[in-house]
Amino acid sequence: MTTKEAVQAVRSQCGVQHAALVMAFATIAERIRTLSRPDQDDLYALMKEIPGADEEGLESIMAAALEILEQAQGRLIPVEQVADPAQGDGMRKWLGWVSEKIRQERKRAGLTQEELAEKSGLPQSHISRLESAKHSPSRITLEKIAGALGVEVGEFDPSA
Repeated sequence: MTTKEAVQAVRSQCGVQHAALVMAFATIAERIRTLSRPDQDDLYALMKEIPGADEEGLESIMAAALEILEQAQGRLIPVEQVADPAQGDGMRKWLGWVSEKIRQERKRAGLTQEELAEKSGLPQSHISRLESAKHSPSRITLEKIAGALGVEVGEFDPSA
């Protein structure tokens, strides 16, 4: 049964609100299947925090979950770079610089990765990937980390 058929069957039995819920769940489930395993793990870790979260915590969890879910859809396939190799140097340098700044500021604040993760509302594995330059942070992520460390986001992104 396709998602459309499922929605039509539910709509005829339970109404539009239930049909919308079924459709939303089917869409999210399909999106989760396209995520990398580390992103799936991060998302699951966030979901486990929902039952004990207060309103502010729930907003933070939802923002982090949306950040994971809104990444470019589809699976990434490594390809050999055929364009000018120097073209990506700027991004690699920026990512290395940001990663080191996050690590420096975390250590300056006397926090472990786990503590920064808790304060920022991000999974520890996400902090680890950011600090090791395996993941490029979004503006929202930099704002969360800056807020948790009590610094301006410009500490991590001079263009901010």
